Amino acid sequence: MVDAAGASAPESIARRVPFADNPTVGQRGRLTQQRIVAAALQVFGEGGYHTASIADLARRAGCSRVAFYQYFSSKEDVLRYLAGQVTRQVGASVEALGPLTPDAAGWAAIREWVERYADIYEHFGAVFHVFESAARETPSLKALNVQAATANIALIRSRLTATTLAPHDADGVIGLLLGATARTFYSAEILRRAAPRAYPRARVDDALADVIHRALFGLIPDVNARGRDTDAAPLIDFDRRAAGAPGQRSALTDAARATYDALLSAGYEVFTKRGYHGARVDDVAEAAGLSHGIFYRYFANKADLARTLVLAAMAPLSGTLAAIPTPPAPGSEQAWSTETLRDWLRTYNKIQVSEAGIIRIWIDATLHEAALGTDAAAALDWGRRQLAHFLVPRGFGDVDAEAIVTMALLDVFGGGHRSAETLEAAALVIERGLLGTRQSS
Repeated sequence: MVDAAGASAPESIARRVPFADNPTVGQRGRLTQQRIVAAALQVFGEGGYHTASIADLARRAGCSRVAFYQYFSSKEDVLRYLAGQVTRQVGASVEALGPLTPDAAGWAAIREWVERYADIYEHFGAVFHVFESAARETPSLKALNVQAATANIALIRSRLTATTLAPHDADGVIGLLLGATARTFYSAEILRRAAPRAYPRARVDDALADVIHRALFGLIPDVNARGRDTDAAPLIDFDRRAAGAPGQRSALTDAARATYDALLSAGYEVFTKRGYHGARVDDVAEAAGLSHGIFYRYFANKADLARTLVLAAMAPLSGTLAAIPTPPAPGSEQAWSTETLRDWLRTYNKIQVSEAGIIRIWIDATLHEAALGTDAAAALDWGRRQLAHFLVPRGFGDVDAEAIVTMALLDVFGGGHRSAETLEAAALVIERGLLGTRQSS
């Protein structure tokens, strides 16, 4: 067993004062702590972090609140412990990387690492799902995340035996690739629920390895640009009832439209402040200055409101994705403008940041609401198909699977206000890792 600081734990566990005079416990105490940690994974995975309570964790672990406090001071402490486990395991997976070389052996080293990381993600998925929002509100969690990312970037850079990336670009590129890797696993998980045969894990892992290797070493045929003998990915469509929700606004009278818009505005405010599970219909009605009953004239339930907000948020993203610069086909004399791509990335970042709040709520909601899960897959597939069209002209690789990686990269890049260095890193990953159009920086 490993403690939160990364050192080997002693044979017994230190109790927290003031709950016991005896500072140690034996096997029974270790089992209790393990049950609390396992319970936290379940509770965080089912209902998110913000609505979980100490009572929930203790009840699921089969212990009292007093017993809980013998091992953890708060639910934040439990999440920090879990995050420490993830950090150590991801760090160990990076430590195990062999030399990263511009050949088949280097690709295999990356592919093995991707598989190790995917195993960690599958076990600790709940931690990955809730950590980002918790870290925004908790400085100690944010610091842990930054520290771990910095260490992993340095480790990966140390494994590079040769790269055409400029030294000042390498850290930014590696950092984005690390973030996109976890986000790819998340997106693939949701898509796999709706189309399990289309996105087996091995296919997604191969696509990730190809993109990462190309980003580091450029396009190398027969090493990181192999075609995949796979069927075309199926269309995952929206629930038709949900897809029509935004259209109902146009059929309303002016007064009803004002009420509808007030509920949407209030819903956005309440969801972004309290999270999906922490928000109640009464909270939304109160924020809008309306009665509980009026809410149900326009929305069937909280899930219906969340779905409507997200579908509305997709409109500006749709136009932006459609405007992504089209790469030239192989052998074409068409010029590729790196500055046009950077201009587009700036626009995408502005749109994504403005919609980031409700997109985070959508992610939270779809993890725990089966009814929304289908539409989550449809929304992801909608973006994936647009990006697949962007990749088709390049003429190599598994376009459908690598479109998931592209979507993950853009999500990571667009999730906050980005520096010029991060913009350059995103452009490099797109040009080298996705399009194979830029061999050196």
